[in-house]
Amino acid sequence: MKGKNNWITQEIKISWKHKRSLYTFNVNNNKPKAKAHYIKYCKILRNLTIKPKKQHYGRFTAKSNHTTKTTWSSIQKETRKVHSVEQLPTLLVNDEKLKDPSNDANAFNNFFITTAGKYNI
Repeated sequence: MKGKNNWITQEIKISWKHKRSLYTFNVNNNKPKAKAHYIKYCKILRNLTIKPKKQHYGRFTAKSNHTTKTTWSSIQKETRKVHSVEQLPTLLVNDEKLKDPSNDANAFNNFFITTAGKYNI
């Protein structure tokens, strides 16, 4: 998925600009015919946009060896929910960063033991 939105043609961009102008016209005016025209235009534009998008991503999945992985990566790209590899947060205990998981576990155990002792749980 090297290209960024290669399925968006110049015609689609022009149609989206026209849709935005119709939207601003409808926000500023309260005309029922204009609103009905805007709704109809949105439905037509949505249908015209779906076909090239499906064809574009269909080519990626057809070329891929891992179709499931490619499909999910395209879904994440479209929904803009791309998850980066996150690093584990470090804990500060007595102004020292804990990096070892066993030290983290010991710090939690000590905290809960001392807290339970204070409240006689």
